[in-house]
Amino acid sequence: MGFNRVECTVDTQEIIRVKGLGCLRDKTTSDCFNCRVITRNGKITAKESMIISSASEKFGSGEIAFTTRQTVEIQKVPFENIAPMIEFLNANGLETGGTGAKVRPIVSCKGTTCIYGLIDTYGLSLKIHERFYKGYHDVNLPHKFKIAVGGCPNNCVKPNLNDLGVIGSVLVNEGDTKIFGYKVVIGGRWGKKTAVAKPLSKILATEEEVLDVIERAIILFRDEGVKNERFSDTIERLGFDYVEKKLLNI
Repeated sequence: MGFNRVECTVDTQEIIRVKGLGCLRDKTTSDCFNCRVITRNGKITAKESMIISSASEKFGSGEIAFTTRQTVEIQKVPFENIAPMIEFLNANGLETGGTGAKVRPIVSCKGTTCIYGLIDTYGLSLKIHERFYKGYHDVNLPHKFKIAVGGCPNNCVKPNLNDLGVIGSVLVNEGDTKIFGYKVVIGGRWGKKTAVAKPLSKILATEEEVLDVIERAIILFRDEGVKNERFSDTIERLGFDYVEKKLLNI
C-alpha cells in the first residue's frame, strides 16, 4: 500500500527558503519537513548523537533517518519548529544543510580504520569538509558538486559515481615497501543520468595536492560550467584533456 501525497499548507516561497537550510518537505504531511544534519565526514560523537536524538524528540517525530550522503535527517519537523530546532542544533555545534547548487556534504568510507584502507579517509574528508563544504558555502555553482573519498579500490562509497572522487591507491612499490597515494577521478554521476568518472593520469602523493586539485575543479566548474549542467557535462563539453591540464596545473 503506497503513501498518499498530502497537499501542503506552507507557502511555496517558504518551502524553497527552508530547503536551502537543509529541510525538505515531507510529502506525507501538510506542514512537516525532514531536516538534514551534516556529519562532516560520516562520523558523529556519542554526545552529538544524543543532541540529534533530543532535537528529534523536541521538534520532530522522534524518528531519525540516514541519507545516502551520510547526513542525518530529523523526521517530520513542523514548519514552525524549524527555526528553534536549527537554533538548538547550532548552539550545540551542529548544523543543517546539504542542498542546492553547491559543494554537497562529503561522503567517506571507513578506510581510516578498515583493514583494506590505504589512506586516512576520515581525516581527509574532514579537511575537504572544512575547506570546501564550509569554505565555499557561499559559492554558487552551475549545479550540485558531490565528492566522495574511498580508502581503496574496493569502491565501497562509489567515488567513481561522484563529480569528484578520491581513491586510496599504491603510488610506488619499492621492493617490499608500498607507498600509498591518492587517485583522483572526475566526472561521475548517479541518478536520472549516469556517468562513470575517469581517473587523472597522475597518482597524487600528498593530501595537500589532493586539496589543490579539488579546489581547481570547483573553480573550473564555477567559471567554465554552464548553468544546470553537471560537472560530467562540463568535462564532456570542454574535453577531458583540457580539464585534466587545468586540474593538474600543467
